[in-house]
Amino acid sequence: MHRCWRRREINLKQAVRDMRQVEEVLQSMVVKYERIRKETMTKLKQTDKKSRKLLHLKKIKTLDFHINQCELKIAACVHKQYSLEQLEITRLQINAIKASTSVFRSFSKYNPVHKLEDLTDQMEELSEDLSDVTNLLSSGTVDFDEEELEQELLAMEQEPEGAIEELPRVPTHKPEVRVSVPMQMQNLPV
Repeated sequence: MHRCWRRREINLKQAVRDMRQVEEVLQSMVVKYERIRKETMTKLKQTDKKSRKLLHLKKIKTLDFHINQCELKIAACVHKQYSLEQLEITRLQINAIKASTSVFRSFSKYNPVHKLEDLTDQMEELSEDLSDVTNLLSSGTVDFDEEELEQELLAMEQEPEGAIEELPRVPTHKPEVRVSVPMQMQNLPV
């Protein structure tokens, strides 16, 4: 019955769409006012009478005022659009926080605090053990005796350069090749 008193459902997308539509209307008004201003300026320059020139000048000043007002309204519309988009992002954040809170609540319901503290202690102990193992693996396990290395180096330097190391003997006999066929294969017809 009284539709003006009923609360209307606000949809963010519709509100942003409406703001953009208002912005487009204001833009078209600015274009129209600038066109009229240009025409009026031309008439002002062509007119010889002072009273007509004053009339055209008043019209130009009025158009300038309205162009400025439209531009301020466009800026306000853009600002409102950005604010609405930020509100939507804030709404999404709040919903995400609510969802994560319910997840944490259900997690803590099935995993009491003392259990989590015990798991934390076990993780710390395991981390310390892992650190010890890592330290053992990363430390040098091969120790060289410096004196032995120096003696081996001296021995290598004293060998003549053309000395041939003893190589294995070359085989001189022909190897025998034996083919063994399983019994099951021997009975097959060829």
